[in-house]
Amino acid sequence: MKRFFRRKVEAWLILLAAKILIDRNVQRAPVVSRRDNNDMWYMAEKLDAIAQRISKNYP
Repeated sequence: MKRFFRRKVEAWLILLAAKILIDRNVQRAPVVSRRDNNDMWYMAEKLDAIAQRISKNYP
């Protein structure tokens, strides 16, 4: 049971990090280059996939 909650909390924290990265994705931001913006979006998508695998106990 402890592992179940740990997996869910870890997945939730990773999803939080992905949300922060996606929220930073702003078109024409004066301080973020287009390349960095695209990289943050890609990282957020990868983190989302990782969180799903952790939450489902690596099927």
